[in-house]
Amino acid sequence: MSAVQAARVRDRTLLSLYLCQLRTKGIYQHFVVEIIRRLGRVPRLPLSITLSCGSQLMQLLERGGMKEVIYNIFLMWEDNVCSAIRYATHEVEMDDEAAIKFLQSRIQADLHASKKFKLDTSFTVDEYNARMRLGQGHWLYDPVFTALSAGEQPLHVATQVVNNIPQVRFSSTIGDPDIYLREDMTDGVSMPDWLIKYTKGTTIDLSELINDDYFLAIKLTFNAKLYVSSMKLLLSAIDSIAYIEYGDKPAIFEKWLTAYADISHLGITPKELWEMRNGLLHMTNLNSREVSKKRVRQISFSVGTKDFHERDGIHYFSFQGLIQAYAVALVKWLETYNSDTEKRVDFVDRYDKTISDSRLAVYTNSVAAGV
Repeated sequence: MSAVQAARVRDRTLLSLYLCQLRTKGIYQHFVVEIIRRLGRVPRLPLSITLSCGSQLMQLLERGGMKEVIYNIFLMWEDNVCSAIRYATHEVEMDDEAAIKFLQSRIQADLHASKKFKLDTSFTVDEYNARMRLGQGHWLYDPVFTALSAGEQPLHVATQVVNNIPQVRFSSTIGDPDIYLREDMTDGVSMPDWLIKYTKGTTIDLSELINDDYFLAIKLTFNAKLYVSSMKLLLSAIDSIAYIEYGDKPAIFEKWLTAYADISHLGITPKELWEMRNGLLHMTNLNSREVSKKRVRQISFSVGTKDFHERDGIHYFSFQGLIQAYAVALVKWLETYNSDTEKRVDFVDRYDKTISDSRLAVYTNSVAAGV
């Protein structure tokens, strides 16, 4: 996989010196406007330099102005872990598009001649892919740019390498989340990308995502009075959210409920709900192994206004009450992604592995469909 990041004017000190040199030569005319356009932001320079320049400056801007060092970066994977990268540098004077094409044409030769850089912190391919989806993939190998004094946004091409063989399936701009479901990667298959669909501006609408992937089906079955099916979906949804929070680990169903949900008013515990979940999802009954062995109390649910009631020795809790408690718990859980932005990396990694009714693959030709 080869990833590309567009170059910008990188060093404010160099930029300031460059402006001074131009000014002493009497070259003025809308230079700041052009620099802002190139940078995509206002540079930290005196606004009194309102510029102005003739054909000489414009020619300089079109050429890139001055030489810069560009980088071919190689992520060296061993058992899906990257502990070191390799790099090659070139000093060029060309625009971004030409520089990117140049680096891509040099991948094989530069890998052979590259230098090794040991990372203090290794990372997995799952973390790298998740960070790429969030526009943060390059953060993981930024230490090499710091060590080489490369400046703020060095132009580079990053290529993944396995067994000393470059793995180039496609080329994309760093920051583009579309690395899985691109048309050039899924011939004849179309599928919505949840991250692209639910990203709005600079945020991901997690509430809408969770509603569409889980609550819609729970509501549909509940309103159709398919209560057992609806309860199965609700308990499975708790399972799924717990996996997104903690990964594939033991006892996460109970752990998530304990951390985020209050179900005490229903007269039940996370352990009891877990055992009801085991009986319902595996056998569509209320007798899990632990319940059958009398190690955990048998519980069931009812559709009514009371939080809970007892009948024939069985504790019945309110289905609506559990739905409401789960909804409140989700709000509390989702708020943690505002206070701990690093959690978003695990969220993207794990959510990319889930499936949903709202993300079905559609085969657009007979070859892909196997017809």
